[in-house]
Formats: sequence, C-alpha cells, structure tokens
Amino acid sequence: MDNGDKSWMNLLRWTDEYIRGVNDFLDKAFERAAQGNEILCPCKKCMNRYWHYRNVVEDHLVFHGFVDGYAKWVFNGEGFSSRNTPHPSNGDECSTICGDIDGLLHDTFRNIEGQVGDEKGVGERLSEDAKKFFKLLEEGKQELYPGCKNFSKLSFTIRLYLLKSFHGLSNVAFSDLLELIKEAFPFAQKMSKTNTENRNRLKCPHTAGRTPFSLIREAEMERIQST
Repeated sequence: MDNGDKSWMNLLRWTDEYIRGVNDFLDKAFERAAQGNEILCPCKKCMNRYWHYRNVVEDHLVFHGFVDGYAKWVFNGEGFSSRNTPHPSNGDECSTICGDIDGLLHDTFRNIEGQVGDEKGVGERLSEDAKKFFKLLEEGKQELYPGCKNFSKLSFTIRLYLLKSFHGLSNVAFSDLLELIKEAFPFAQKMSKTNTENRNRLKCPHTAGRTPFSLIREAEMERIQST
C-alpha cells in the first residue's frame, strides 16, 4: 500500500468520491493488514484501537470519518510490500515506545496512584486495580532474564503483542509461539500459556479492559498526529 492521492479524505463523507476512496482503502487494508476478517478501524471513534469487520469499518468511516492526522496508514498496511512483509520501522517504534514502561503504567493507572497516596500504610486494603498496578510496575523493572538489558518481563510481553499485530498472527498461532518460547527458554516458564491469559493479565480495569498494548497504539497515533 503506497501513499497515493488521499485528498478524497477531506471531502464530504456522503460524496461518491469519498465512498470510492474508503472502499479502495478497505481493499488494500484487508489485503495487507487483516487478522482473519477484521482490521483496526481508523475512524474518529475507534482510533485504531478496535478490530472490526469490513462493513463495520466502512460504516464508521462514512459516519465518523478518519481520525484526524492519519495521513500515513501505518496501522492498516501502508509500507507493506506484501501480506507477510513487516512494517519497515516497527522495530524502532516498538523500542522507543516500550522503553518508557514506567511512564506508560503511571499514565494508565493515574487514578490508582492518587488512591494509594491517600491510603498510606494500609496495603491490605489496596484495591484490585492498585495491586495490579504495583505488580505490572514491578514486572516493568525486572530483567527478562539475569543480565538482560534490552527487555524487562513486561516490555517483552508487550513487544510480542506488537509483533502479533504487525505480522497478523492468529490467536492460535500466537499461543503456539508462546508455548515454543516456554519450551526453549528457561526464563519463559512463568509466562502465560495462551494469548487470552496474557491479555487478561494485562487488562486495565479502570480503562474498560484496555491493555497497555492498546495504549501504546494511542501513543503512536498521538506521535503521528503531532508530526
């Protein structure tokens, strides 16, 4: 998928030219970046956080329009020369964004930190959200294995999710990959066995079950819009 002429994105959304542009976008996005029968929806409401079927994405783009500033369709296959070709810069983006795990967690659980500050010395009364915050914060500081400088336990898990998305791995394939990693490397024995277990472990209750992975996408969207 290449840049091409995207001036149609600024047209009135009920015009024939805009709708043709949307359908051309969908053809390319589903060819390059689909997981099963879904792609990330780049409408103003979903902001590339939620996966939907083609008819749903089309409706969203006609009713709501594209998210502001989404000039390069990085989450929908732009830059991919084939279905199996990774995004040329995803490694750098992953490393940059995953590097600030502490900042990501503090932003995600900002309300929880306030609650903890008001309840000094009462650890037994901490909410489940607060306990999850401290657990993830601790994992963000722990080396993936003794001597590892490139990954913490948490950043490695998040990086796996980014690879899953960019390369279009199915849940079954991703779970098999986790099992292989567990068999091959001693440090991975405590990793969850399946994609579902890992997602549940990373869910953030006060953000409607969203994961740090989805928040990373939001951070990347903000970076794209500011450039």
